[in-house]
Amino acid sequence: MPRILLQDLKEIRAKIKLSNTDDGDAISAVVIAIQMIVKYCKKLKYRRKIVLVTDARGAIDADDASEIIKKIVAEGIELVVVGVDFDDPDYGFKEEDKSTAKRANETTLRKFVDACNGVFGTMKQAIDELGVPRLKTTRPVNSYIGQLTLGNPYEYDSALCIHVERFPRTAVRRPLTASQFVQRTELSSGHASAQTPAALSPDVQDIAMAQSDPNGLTSVRSARTYQVKDEEAPGGKRDVDRDDLARGYAYGSTAVHISESEWNVTKLETTAGFDIIGFIPWETYERYMHMSVSCVTIAQKTNNKAIIALSSLIHALFELESYAVARLVPKDGRDPLITLLAPSIEPDYECLLDVQLPFAEDLRSYKFPPLDRVVTVSGKIITEHRNLPSDALKSAMSDYVDRMDLSTFGKDDEGDPCEYMAPMDTYSPVLHRIDQAVRFRAVHPSEPIPPPYEILTRYSKPPDELIDRAQRQLDKLIAAAHVKKEKY
Repeated sequence: MPRILLQDLKEIRAKIKLSNTDDGDAISAVVIAIQMIVKYCKKLKYRRKIVLVTDARGAIDADDASEIIKKIVAEGIELVVVGVDFDDPDYGFKEEDKSTAKRANETTLRKFVDACNGVFGTMKQAIDELGVPRLKTTRPVNSYIGQLTLGNPYEYDSALCIHVERFPRTAVRRPLTASQFVQRTELSSGHASAQTPAALSPDVQDIAMAQSDPNGLTSVRSARTYQVKDEEAPGGKRDVDRDDLARGYAYGSTAVHISESEWNVTKLETTAGFDIIGFIPWETYERYMHMSVSCVTIAQKTNNKAIIALSSLIHALFELESYAVARLVPKDGRDPLITLLAPSIEPDYECLLDVQLPFAEDLRSYKFPPLDRVVTVSGKIITEHRNLPSDALKSAMSDYVDRMDLSTFGKDDEGDPCEYMAPMDTYSPVLHRIDQAVRFRAVHPSEPIPPPYEILTRYSKPPDELIDRAQRQLDKLIAAAHVKKEKY
């Protein structure tokens, strides 16, 4: 079966016509969908799913429902029924003045879906769910496979060697990037150049490549040219080939040339390895030292000895409340990194979490005046000053911060306090806003783009209830800080 592309969806949408009648058996529609899946998917490994959208106003014949359910289960088909104005006490929706026939059909469909282990919901919930971003599952790609060592295994038999694998634990997901396109006009012999005086520079030329696009657009390819000053050349500049260029470093105002044959002198000759240098207590490490995203190190999955050895190391670090400092070279020839390894122990999962540590050149040490005292020119130390916070101000600020605590402001399914802004429920507004705009504009080229979903802007400001709860502490803070509103 070919992939369904956006152009195919547009053609299908143009062919679908609204029905003028409520007649139609919903279960018969499911039977037709099952027949199509069996015919085209056969026994191949497809994800089989049927989504039925119905208002359940037509007659439903459920006499052969048991046989249909057996077929759905046997074929491994997931059945999802979305009902227009269906009652859903769990979601808090109920249609008033519902007909007896529709109520009976809802009950029939609910029992039918439950027997298939499917999903049954109301249309209002389905529409609201469209605003919840769907996270893409990424395939884990290891950044290091090899040995985690403690000591030199080539010199000492007592050195520790554990076969491990390292994977990213957190990584920044970038939003969609826009590409450059031009409106296709009459193209000659395969391509046309978008040559306008304002668009072209002597260094970069944008060449429009002719490609088939339903919107009449062509992609843009960039071609770079290199020029040097030459008084004898027309225009005072002469084009040079890229192969004639030489690489070098700027040393003050001088360009230091290093030939390609000697280029390896600027690189450290390194071999892949993950070597523990030593250990430090938890309390001696400062959190601002994090230099990168975090990664996870686990033992080789099929190596029982490695699993036991790494587990021993993880538990030792946890019991001694220590971190390990290691030197990491992910691949041969790569620059070495210094990482901090922290133990992580879950009921069914153990690993080492690591972050990159800075070198001396990466640190930025800035000195600022102390916040708890004022040092005069003569060296006198003053602890009470108009630029220093008073005890009343410190107490008011502490009370306000405690009142604005988010860690227990949320409510779980049972109504118990929980974290309000959990990372797993906090979505990137920039990333998903761009996705939302692109999807909507692709389907509706001429309609205005709707506002962002509520879930994307929910955490852009403190919740109103929390602000109201902390208003008394805020008033005390304003009074203690002598904040005054200026009139302009």
